[in-house]
Amino acid sequence: MLSLDQLLKESERIEPVPQVIHQLMDLVDDPEVPISEITELILYEPLVTANLLKLANSAAFGFKKKVDSVHDAVVLLGLKRVVEIVLLNSVTKPLKSAYQGYGLEEGQLWKQSVSCALMASAIAETIAAPEKHTVFTAALLKDIGVIVLDRHMGEAMAMIRTAMAVDSLSLVSAERQVLGIDHAHLGGRIAEKWNFSEALAGTIQQHHLTDAVTDIPKEIAMVYLADSMCSMSGLNAELFCGHYIHDDRVCNQLGLSEENVNRIMSDFFARKEDIYGLLALL
Repeated sequence: MLSLDQLLKESERIEPVPQVIHQLMDLVDDPEVPISEITELILYEPLVTANLLKLANSAAFGFKKKVDSVHDAVVLLGLKRVVEIVLLNSVTKPLKSAYQGYGLEEGQLWKQSVSCALMASAIAETIAAPEKHTVFTAALLKDIGVIVLDRHMGEAMAMIRTAMAVDSLSLVSAERQVLGIDHAHLGGRIAEKWNFSEALAGTIQQHHLTDAVTDIPKEIAMVYLADSMCSMSGLNAELFCGHYIHDDRVCNQLGLSEENVNRIMSDFFARKEDIYGLLALL
């Protein structure tokens, strides 16, 4: 069995999320905070600003006028999209690596993480949820525990796959059985270590709804459903699919119809390749 303390120590090799992200998370979901305060915060992060402007000036957006400032980017792209780009830019590097222990090729974890984040954002927008940026970030980071557990897989993955096949266990349940911990729980603890909010860390930790939950917090419900939609759409790697038994309950809780869910998925697929191509610039 693996030691949580040792795994958290190993997580220090992952480049931590910049402080600007924590400050952004404190501001962006508060409607009382002026946009100028948010743009000023981004301005003080040169690398983040440079990547944002590079993306805004790319052919994908096709603006006739050069985007020369964070303020211009917010005006042309909208605050929601700018914040999402900043968040994506801050966690892209570790997610793009290959994780052979989980059978994930280079870029595969990144694609399923980005897809889930955008699905979750679309769900939040559909139901007018104020927690849209918390949900986006939690969905983006939900599998961060995979990065640390991957190096410990080795022979363990064969046992995990056997437990999933023979005992009909989900991935997280099989991880717990074989390793004593699962990637979602570890991811939540890493988020705590990175000083993210209790709500965000809890959403990462519970995004598979493996523990008995009477009242599912809205943030967890949105990320769970987004992850399920990615699995249904073939966006998640095979190992991460299955055991989404709470879909109907979650949809009812969020007030989403089957038509809403199908529209969100079809809208995403209509622009999927453009999104991946654009974000590859980060």
